[in-house]
Amino acid sequence: MTDFHPNYIEQGEGEPLILLHGNGENCDYFEHQIPCFSAHYRVIALDTRGHGKSPRGEKPFTIKQFAEDLYDFMDEKGIEKAFLLGFSDGGNIALTFALKYPERVEKLILNGANLFPSGVKPRYQWPIEIGYRIAKLFSKKSAEAKKNAEMLGLMVNEPHIEPSELAQLNMPTLVIAGKKDMIKDSHTRLIYNSLPNVQLAILEGNHFLANKRPESFNAMVKSFLSGYLIRHSTMDDLPTILRLRDQARDIMRSYGNTFQWPDGYPRDDMFQKDIESGGSFVMADESGELVGTFALLPSPEVTYNKIYNGQWLDNEPYHVIHRIASTPDSHGVLDAILDYCEAVAPNIRIDTHEANIIMRKGLERHGYQYCGVIHLLNGDERLAFQKRL
Repeated sequence: MTDFHPNYIEQGEGEPLILLHGNGENCDYFEHQIPCFSAHYRVIALDTRGHGKSPRGEKPFTIKQFAEDLYDFMDEKGIEKAFLLGFSDGGNIALTFALKYPERVEKLILNGANLFPSGVKPRYQWPIEIGYRIAKLFSKKSAEAKKNAEMLGLMVNEPHIEPSELAQLNMPTLVIAGKKDMIKDSHTRLIYNSLPNVQLAILEGNHFLANKRPESFNAMVKSFLSGYLIRHSTMDDLPTILRLRDQARDIMRSYGNTFQWPDGYPRDDMFQKDIESGGSFVMADESGELVGTFALLPSPEVTYNKIYNGQWLDNEPYHVIHRIASTPDSHGVLDAILDYCEAVAPNIRIDTHEANIIMRKGLERHGYQYCGVIHLLNGDERLAFQKRL
């Protein structure tokens, strides 16, 4: 029988999405995620044992015990399977839970997680270890010191997960970290490279992405939860990308857009150049089939140098989205692509043909502003849009 009944916030309806905060924090950490995701999911943000308003209880104060607490909570709430989003120690709890109870995890989102303490950069880990030793020294005389020693001990002594263990996790997983994270980049990539069904996102910001840069963090999570895994393209993907181009052209023709992407365009070498530059991406559905592609490229875009009947929102550096294509029976691909691009690029420009109603509606739905008309190198006109985050 459990000795623990956690404090939690619950909002929304739909598939359950459980949010697990980091060390020393509480469910308020996700103040920017709860209202965003509860529009589509049953969002539950927990206070971990001994954190926030949740009681300490008598059981061990360990990552493994926190994972068992989550198991008991899901049983108590009648949740057979859930999306798990864990930040920092919450990511370690989510990973520990998934390793023991993979059948209970629909999808896994690991933000700033680590497999073992040395995954943390020394300049962050050393002060934690010093604080732990001091708190432990006074823990027998002070209840506050004992509490601090337990809390800091989680980061000093845990977790201990072998990279090889991750190979057994087949659920779709998003590994997300900040460019200036306290977790070593090499360690984040070790987690990514050890998982079989995984997407990696390194975003602008530090360890506290969800709280400090919620727009980009939420956009990346929304893209992932849409059902697609997005990764950089390789040359092995080129035949599939060209097939997707041809299918996208057929889709345009089917709803009357006979003007965009004439036969032979975009050329094969344009897609090859995108791959070589690192700006080409493919997206796979949950079966692993590639169903979409796009390019996200840094400025400048030569055809954007002049704009007519309007103006760009600014003259700052930007990224441009080009060559979006998908299979005819895929749904939500455009939204997933735009969510992804908005997560990694704070200033985006894009153009499309006036007859491309699907694209225009998608850009409007995502808040892109119409800026004017640009001319392609062959003189054709395109409607130009921009979004700043």
